[in-house]
Amino acid sequence: MKRVCLIVLGLLVGACGSESNDALDGINSITFVQRPARGGVGNVFNYESYVPGARIVQLSPPTADGELKVLCCDQFTEFAEADIFGYDVSFDAREIVFSAKLSREEPYGLFVYSIESDEFEPLPTDPNHDYVTPIFLPGNKIMFMTNAVVEDRGKQHLDEYDQDITLQIGIIDRDGGDEELGARNLSHRVFPSLMSDGRVIMTQWDHVGEVNNGRLMVANPDMTTFREGFGKEGTGVANSFIKAVEVSPGRVVAIGTARERTLHAGTVIDVRMGKTREVDGEVWADIEMAEKNGSYNILTPQVPIGREPSSQTIGRYHDAYPLNARDYPDLLVSWADGPVESATLSAAGLNADFGIYLFNSSSGARRPIWNQEEYWDILPRPFRAREAPPVIEASGSHRFGADTVLLGSMNVYESTQIEFAEKSVYGIRVIEGFGSEEGFPRNFGMTEHDGAAMLGVAEVRDDGSWAALIPANIPVRQQAIDRFGMALISEPVWISGRGGEARFCGGCHEDRTKTTVIDPGITDALGVGPDNLRTKTTRYERRSTDYSVDKIVGVPWDKAVQQVFTDNCVRCHDGTARPGNPSYTVTDTDSGETFTWYFNLNGDPVDYGVGDTLISGYTTSYMTLMGPNLAAEFPDRNIEVTGEIKQYIEPGSARDSELIQKLNPPQLLPFDSGVRAFPDRTPHGQELGAEGFELTRDEYHILILMADMGGQFYSRENVPQ
Repeated sequence: MKRVCLIVLGLLVGACGSESNDALDGINSITFVQRPARGGVGNVFNYESYVPGARIVQLSPPTADGELKVLCCDQFTEFAEADIFGYDVSFDAREIVFSAKLSREEPYGLFVYSIESDEFEPLPTDPNHDYVTPIFLPGNKIMFMTNAVVEDRGKQHLDEYDQDITLQIGIIDRDGGDEELGARNLSHRVFPSLMSDGRVIMTQWDHVGEVNNGRLMVANPDMTTFREGFGKEGTGVANSFIKAVEVSPGRVVAIGTARERTLHAGTVIDVRMGKTREVDGEVWADIEMAEKNGSYNILTPQVPIGREPSSQTIGRYHDAYPLNARDYPDLLVSWADGPVESATLSAAGLNADFGIYLFNSSSGARRPIWNQEEYWDILPRPFRAREAPPVIEASGSHRFGADTVLLGSMNVYESTQIEFAEKSVYGIRVIEGFGSEEGFPRNFGMTEHDGAAMLGVAEVRDDGSWAALIPANIPVRQQAIDRFGMALISEPVWISGRGGEARFCGGCHEDRTKTTVIDPGITDALGVGPDNLRTKTTRYERRSTDYSVDKIVGVPWDKAVQQVFTDNCVRCHDGTARPGNPSYTVTDTDSGETFTWYFNLNGDPVDYGVGDTLISGYTTSYMTLMGPNLAAEFPDRNIEVTGEIKQYIEPGSARDSELIQKLNPPQLLPFDSGVRAFPDRTPHGQELGAEGFELTRDEYHILILMADMGGQFYSRENVPQ
């Protein structure tokens, strides 16, 4: 065991245990977790880094010369090989709920340890799934994260990069009854933390196209009413914000970090989730929070926000717990010195050494409290009783049915993100997301977009409102579309709702400080009744058997898109050296290998590449229109390109895609061939004169929907067998 004294930033921070600090006055002891030191732990949403020998300890008093007592679970033979991932102390400080994996072969389960009786109780969770990071909720409930699946016979989503099974939210009674699983995000939800108003703040991994980050979300304890907390709308100073803990209402401290290679550690950020105001002499964030008004203060500015190695004396912070609500709060932190970056540590044969410190965020001084070098000492908390927040009653069910989600807006023209022209929005397209858990290859194509299936379009009514019923518990995103069927703006996040939940907002990224209380009949959309978007179908059934405008769901490239090109385009764009088929040449300057690519809209299978590195699984038309990312596909080769590699489709935006602009589609909703999307351009079919063509309404829509949903090659309709 090692007790440490440090000189930090040139300041002597005290002989071991000798310096008093009023931040710890009244705190007789602290609890924390000791996990055996380990190497890389995956991305910041990953929990599967099992090393046996973890325990929960108590330090009394919370100083370097205090007495360390093992609370749980060295005294129980069942926990001899246990690892622990997350814990919480009950409001009366009599119990601890924690997640433990008892052996390499077993999943993480939930346990409750009684401090008074020195006994533990396993909660009856699903033995085939993991349960981690539990917290106590008011009303005798426990919240957790799990890879169990809310959908009957469904598969849990896989994350986009590591193909790990994602974590989702759930609750269970303290006595182990009435387990409920919440609606799913497409990617992970992790690190829940209770706030003083009874709601829960957590991290949600958002991935849509180029959006790829972990942002803070706030939800009611019944796992409804998810709202953005911080990290979007220009407030994303870091890739991910994790382990948020409340300082005062509307204010949290969180760890800002890169998505991977930082051992779940980073810089400490003080986040205010709305405009500030003064209450009883203290500056508080406005409780009516609007994310666009969010602000932050980096309390450890020398710590890198990216994944580069940190420096000596700078290190990285694993977690932080606020002890007061000063403008620069005092914090209990877990900190490790040196290059806290997994690749650097691995190359040196080292592990990070996290210890417990008292951090003065005003001066930047760290006072050492405890560091046992064979362990990661993490998640320090004052051990004392605390007042439970109020119980927030469970949300009632909307009047249209308890097995669906009511989705809608009061007025789409109320927006902080875009100024819509009057009556320009025809409807809201609702898109279901899914991952490669359904048998797909690692990627759905050469874009960053995930699997997509269109549930349908809800019509925007005269007052700007819209409403739709969608299946419960699935991730969806929305696009406001015009009468050409093209997206005017796309929601860059996935949302979901539980059965019976109403997810009604004010507008399209409206001011979040405005009320969105909906009474039946208050909007035209609810007066008419919501559009029903495939609520009676299973996930397997949500696929296209008909690619017409009104029935299409997925857009498989080889089954739907290719037919449009085969029927109309390949007589000219056949991959031969002639006008209309631009080319480029790729050369591997090391080996001298070379090949030339001509514009080609045929549906032939393609092997594209040089040497031993080939791109396959697509067609010549897909490779032509999407264009390869040579730096990503051939990272270890010196590639030289003669000519121009163009991307004719902008993933996620038909309107910005050269292919769609060139074709210049007519109005589709309703169909009107005399009105074109781009009035100043002649449609390509008309440019060709007597040899020209005109696509059908369905064909135009197939290409538009393909681009707007992300330009993928694979969908449910053409999953490889």
